[in-house]
Amino acid sequence: MYFYEIARIVELLLVLIGLFLIIVGLIVPYKQSVVSTKQQQEFEKKLLSAKWEKELIDEQISKFYGPIAELLREQALRKELICEQLGRRTIFQSGRDKFADWPESEQKIWIHFIDTYTIPTLNKVVKIIRNNTHLMVRSDMPNCFKMFMEYAIGFELLDNQKRNGVPNYYEYYYSYNYPRDFNLYIEQMLSMLLKRQNELIEIAEQ
Repeated sequence: MYFYEIARIVELLLVLIGLFLIIVGLIVPYKQSVVSTKQQQEFEKKLLSAKWEKELIDEQISKFYGPIAELLREQALRKELICEQLGRRTIFQSGRDKFADWPESEQKIWIHFIDTYTIPTLNKVVKIIRNNTHLMVRSDMPNCFKMFMEYAIGFELLDNQKRNGVPNYYEYYYSYNYPRDFNLYIEQMLSMLLKRQNELIEIAEQ
């Protein structure tokens, strides 16, 4: 009787162990499946988020910071060429020289540069800003943008008055007030966006 009871207990234990192994065999793959599904969902969510972010950055680069940066670079190159033509490193030396004292030939070179290139370039940048404020990296407009807008609008107003014989104080000195931080900010933002764009491309290729 004693051996019979031991055999029954052993048999019962073997059955329980078998059931345990079956249950474990079902639970482990299920947990792995759940984890795998969750990881896949998170990866797909990450890819979708990266896709949306890249689409926005592509627009910011192609419609806002890129075009503005290119216009500013072209204008800087033109100004360098004008300086070479005039034979000086800077156009106006801290207000010590007056435009009216320049030789007539130099006045013509500078006025042509302002009316043909500077004013139109400023207007193009202003138009890009007005039409694409939703593409700015930050929702609020940086102070350098406000200063640039004031400069561009004021420069055009005074220059237009001068060309149409309207009395004003303007003697082509307005370039003193140009917010150089604006150019620096545009280049920094463009560089940051290009870097992030490359990171998102790498994520999409994973």
